[in-house]
Parts: sequence; structure tokens; C-alpha cells
Amino acid sequence: MIPSTDENKGNNAFKKALNLLSAEGLDGAMMVVERELEKSPDSWGALGAMADILYLREMYGSALQCCERSIKLNSNNAFAWNTKGNALYKLGRYEEAIFCYNQAIEIEPLFVRAWHNKKLALEIQMKKSTQKISLSNTKSQDTRNRTRFTR
Repeated sequence: MIPSTDENKGNNAFKKALNLLSAEGLDGAMMVVERELEKSPDSWGALGAMADILYLREMYGSALQCCERSIKLNSNNAFAWNTKGNALYKLGRYEEAIFCYNQAIEIEPLFVRAWHNKKLALEIQMKKSTQKISLSNTKSQDTRNRTRFTR
């Protein structure tokens, strides 16, 4: 499928920002993205690029908002889904992050970073579940021990 003109605009803004990100750092990339959003406030690519920059600046809540706006404009943007998952992961919202990684993978099945990020989120989620079970078992054991001593 050939992307529409709007999709090309979004992709071009994203590519420019990524090139600047490598060459000039976050500030240069942010300037390009902000200029693009002044011209085209509904540029899903620019919003996705801004989300990446905000994520790299550890502004996870703001990154999440940009991702949501980008996804609302283009729900087939695997990069925005992945970045949204990353922001949610950093905010400790692992189940939601896994959902986002699944969305990215559904759109781009060979998106290796999304698969890797999903694995990390599942590992943390599993570790937390194991800790809860362990804590629950410890409480049960304590209750049984107290019962023995009070008899």
C-alpha cells in the first residue's frame, strides 16, 4: 500500500527528527519537531518523534500524552505504540505496556525492539506476581505458626 501524502509528511518529520537526534542531540531534534508541529499540528510522525524525545528526557507522562495523540491520528504507528509501552513501563504500568507492545508487534511483526520490550515487561510482571505469591505464603505460614503458639 502506498502511503498517503499525510502519512509521508508524518514519516518525513519523524525521519528528520531522528537524523537530528543522532547528529545534534535532543535539543536540535526537539526544535525540528516543534517547527513541524507549528506547521502541521496533526502530524502523527512529529508527535511520535516528540514522544521519543520526551521519553529520552525521562518525561514519561508527557511522552505518553504525545503517543496517545499520535496513535489517535494514526493507529498503525508501531513506533508510537512501542514508545507508549516504554513510557508505561517506566511508570510501572506493566500490563498496559504489554498491551502496547502487542499492538506494535501486530502492526510490525518483525519489530525486534517491541518483542524485546514485551519480554522485559513480562519478566517484571512475573517477578512481581512471584513476590506476591511468596508474601502470601509467608503470611499463611505466620498465621499457622501463631495458631500453634496460642493453643
